[in-house]
Parts: sequence; C-alpha cells; structure tokens
Amino acid sequence: MDNAKVFELGALLNTIRSLNSINTETEKHCKDGIREADTVLQQTQEELHISEGLLNAARADEEIKLAKQLEADARMAKAVAEEAAAIASGNPVAIAAASAEAASAGVELAQATEEYQHAVQHRERLEHRYDLAQRCVNIAQEMRDTLQLRFNYSQAIVAETIGLGNVRLQQAYDDLSRYLSRLLPAVRAEVESFYSYEPEKNKPVTPKDIHDRLNASSGVVNAILEYLYCTDIKFRGSVDRLCQQLHIPGNEVSVETKIKKNIVGRLSEELVIRCFAPMGGRVETQGRYYLEDGSYTKADMILYDLKEPLILGRGLGMGSSKGGNLGIEVKSGYKEYLFAQLSHMEKQAKGHSKCDISCTVCTRDITDLPPEKEELLRTKLKEAGAPMLGMLPYKVQLDEDCINFVKEKAEDKNV
Repeated sequence: MDNAKVFELGALLNTIRSLNSINTETEKHCKDGIREADTVLQQTQEELHISEGLLNAARADEEIKLAKQLEADARMAKAVAEEAAAIASGNPVAIAAASAEAASAGVELAQATEEYQHAVQHRERLEHRYDLAQRCVNIAQEMRDTLQLRFNYSQAIVAETIGLGNVRLQQAYDDLSRYLSRLLPAVRAEVESFYSYEPEKNKPVTPKDIHDRLNASSGVVNAILEYLYCTDIKFRGSVDRLCQQLHIPGNEVSVETKIKKNIVGRLSEELVIRCFAPMGGRVETQGRYYLEDGSYTKADMILYDLKEPLILGRGLGMGSSKGGNLGIEVKSGYKEYLFAQLSHMEKQAKGHSKCDISCTVCTRDITDLPPEKEELLRTKLKEAGAPMLGMLPYKVQLDEDCINFVKEKAEDKNV
C-alpha cells in the first residue's frame, strides 16, 4: 500500500517544503525592504551633502556682499564729508565734484545693500533647505533602524515558528509512517479503502454509500485517532494528559469518563468530516451563523460544491443536485442524551437554513429509544430541516475504541 496516499503524507512533506520556501521568501522580502530603506537613506544623505555645499557657498557669497556693502558705506561716508567741506568752502567747482562723488557713492551703496540683502535671504533659504535635509536624513535613518529591528524580530519569529512546525510535521510524517507499517494487511486494506474513496462519476451518492462510510471499522477509527494524535498538538496534549492520569492508581474510571465525554465527541466529528469530505469540493467546519433573535450557532460541517447528486433518504428535502451544498450537525451519545438534545438540535438546524440540504448525523443509539420518542425526535428534526441519520456506530463502540486508543498510548509511554 502507498502510505503517502492513505494519510496524504506527501502533503505533509509538501507543507514542510512550502514552509521552508516561505522562510526563504520572508528573508528575501526583508532584505529587499532594507535595501530600499538604505537607498532612501543614501538619497537623503546626498541631498544633505548638496544642501550643505550650497549653504557654505551662500555664506561665503554673503560675506563677500557684506564686505562690498561696508566698502560702499565707507565710500559714502567719505563722499558726504567731502561734500560738506566743499559746500563750506563755497568753491563751486569743488561743490560740483563732491556732489557728483556723493551721488555715485550713493548708487554704489544702494546696489551693494540690495545685493547683500539678497545674499542674506538666499542664505536663509538654504539654511531652511539644509534643516529639512537634515530632518529627512534623521527620519530615514530612524525608519531604517526601526525597519531593521522589526525585520530581525519578525524573521526570528517566522524562523522559530517554521522550525517548530517543520519538526512537528516531520515527526507526524515519521509517526504515521511507522503506524501504517505496523498495521496488519487486512486493517491496512480497510484504512486504504476508507481514505481512497471517491464518489462514482455520474451516479448519485445514496444513503447506503453514506451508511457504509460512517459504519467505520475499529481499524479505521483507530487510524483517524492516530492521525489526530500525530497532527493536532492540542489533541495530542489532551491524550497525553489522560495517559498520565491513567498511571495514577484508582483513577481509571474517572479517566474513562473523560475519554467518553471529550475524545469520543471529537472522533465522531472527524469521522463525519472524513466520510463526507470526498463527496464535495470544499469543507467548512465550526462556522458561526447568527440567527434572527441575535444569538448564534456553530455548524459542525458544511460541504460545498457536491461532486455528484447526494440523497440522504426518502421524501422532500432529502437530496441535492451536483454542485449543491450540505450542512451537517454531529451528535454522539446514548439514547437519553440524544433525546435531551432535541431543542438544541432544532436551534442548530437554523444555522443550515441557507444550505440546499442538511442533516443531523447521530449514533445508532437513536434506535434504542422507545418508538414514540424516536418518531418524535426524527419528525421534529425533519421539520426543522435537519433530519436525523442514525448511521454512526453505537456510542458504546466509539467509547471502547477511544478508551483502547488512550490506554495503548499510556502503555507505550510506560515502556
């Protein structure tokens, strides 16, 4: 048997490769981002260098213009003094010459003053440019440093997460491969048949098809539990804690009660998911749907894009065409529990109101109810739009399978 085909082990290896690719791409994107930040920083530094050069040139020009203004101011002062002396002498020729010099000095002073003022304004504008350039450098540097810190942190988190993920995926691959290699040929054949199922093309899926898949053997049930144990860290943790508690003397009954309550419910949901998943294109689990009164309910499973027409049973509302969708609730329990859950299941059925068809898959314990109670339960759920399908194994069988699984794990850990 091809082990990879049974548990889709190839998908685990592909996921490991994909995670490594994500890590490489993340590192590349981080480096690209730093390079872009370095480019921006370099551009701002170049602008600062240019602004500094222009400012220094403007300051030098201002000094030159100031010197010319002072020189013109001194000439003007001298010309005014000479003009006053000429006027005092009463010499017309001297007065004319002095007045001409004063006028020329005045023109020169005015021009020098104007040029100096322009130089001052130019220097002030370049100082503002320089200040802005300096601020840009500071911002670019700060952004680059922050980006580097965040990238370093993010890369470390990504690398750590992917590293842990790869270790878990590789461990799951190895554990599942070893598990499959230990199975007896007959059990391996049952598991392979269950996992390789595909609905027959151009032929409706019948209630018998569904019944046969939900009527899983202990070997298939154990394989599902093993897969969950190897791939779901929370499930593995729950099982390991139960194993530890089993080692405490006198604790067996208490642990078995916890197994029946917690592990069996999860197994039932997973069995239903794996039963129906090959019949559609996409599976949604535990979706939240709000009801008209403002409350909400969660749908255990909605199967979209049915590959072939699907028939749940006889009567209206018991079938869907190809491409339709199916809403499913799962209930595992003894007969008393199933009957007590009637009102809750009626509410859950409302979460399937937009599905083409829906049903409530339960353990066969429903058939142990008195006929009138069984009829009431089936009638109410059918009226609610989610007719009962008592096709899961009996609760006692599921309990036994789960208890045996946990005890085997406990024994393995005690070796």
